Amino acid sequence: MTLPQYTFKKKERLCLKKQVGELFESGKALMAYPARVQYLLVDAVDDAPAKILFSVPKKRFKRAVKRNLIRRKMREAYRLHKHLLYPHVPEGKQLIFALIYLDKEVLPYTSIQKGVLKAIDKLTEVLTTAPEDTPISKEAHE
Repeated sequence: MTLPQYTFKKKERLCLKKQVGELFESGKALMAYPARVQYLLVDAVDDAPAKILFSVPKKRFKRAVKRNLIRRKMREAYRLHKHLLYPHVPEGKQLIFALIYLDKEVLPYTSIQKGVLKAIDKLTEVLTTAPEDTPISKEAHE
């Protein structure tokens, strides 16, 4: 049995504007307090099973220091628990998703970690119960 990789590499980050646009245009959303998850299942582009984007609204947190702190906490919680999500992504597909922080104040790491774990659990449930119901990109239909 191999140990899970507790790394968060560049290939696991959602960076392409085209993919981000597609995610918010045709993806589905679910709630996992203190975050909202926007997700989309697409054809695999590279060898990362999932790509993620972390977002903290500037409207709620004016200071970049607070936004960065929250983003760091979310990234750390995901890095430590992503191994629970990866086995559920279908072969030849890639899950792209965004974690958007919703609370109006900075929560402690334990609360954010519980929210990220809840998001991962809900995503695995969506992927295992009805993968044909999950939204698939337009490229997959062509």
